[in-house]
Amino acid sequence: MKKTKLGMTFLFVISFMISALNIGAENVNAATGNQGYAIYRDGVFFNSTDHAGFMNKPDTNSYTNPIIHHSGNGYVNFDTYTGFLANNTFKGVYRPNGTVSSTNRDTFVATARTLQTEQISYNLMFQVNYTDFEVGSYVSPDEVTEMRCDGVVEYVYEWNNFKVYGNSTNWDVSKATLANKDEHRATQVTPRSQRNYLTLVQTSKP
Repeated sequence: MKKTKLGMTFLFVISFMISALNIGAENVNAATGNQGYAIYRDGVFFNSTDHAGFMNKPDTNSYTNPIIHHSGNGYVNFDTYTGFLANNTFKGVYRPNGTVSSTNRDTFVATARTLQTEQISYNLMFQVNYTDFEVGSYVSPDEVTEMRCDGVVEYVYEWNNFKVYGNSTNWDVSKATLANKDEHRATQVTPRSQRNYLTLVQTSKP
């Protein structure tokens, strides 16, 4: 059954708070460093495009598996910086446009961590793939069947109402319509072009 964004966002925040209490290392509303931001490296399809990931932790030096991404194999999962880079060149850390608070970033992280639990396979054609459509509804993480690497980034931000790519009508990749899904197909947006719709934070290793 499709869920509203409001209800799911509340559940994500509660889940994040419980996780923080359990591990004793992070507090809700306390995102620091590059936590909650997107990262990119080159080297995909003969370097014609990039690979995208998401910062689960504030940096890549102090934490185990600080990155969430879809490598193209298996499912959306945690990884190391070395695993993400795969002997390619790091291109930068990016954030959504506009004002992004630590509370927003905590919600981004909670959404990405939820995607990681859902065993989401890879899809080359669409950023986000799903089978169930319901008028006026949104695709919650448990309803996503497949994703591209840039789909992880796009979904995390747009589910939380921060536009990345798309026209004024069909920009939200988490909205369950054929038009919104088609707006985010591979011929429209790629990991490399996606960077152009975000704000650069830094080009150095996070």
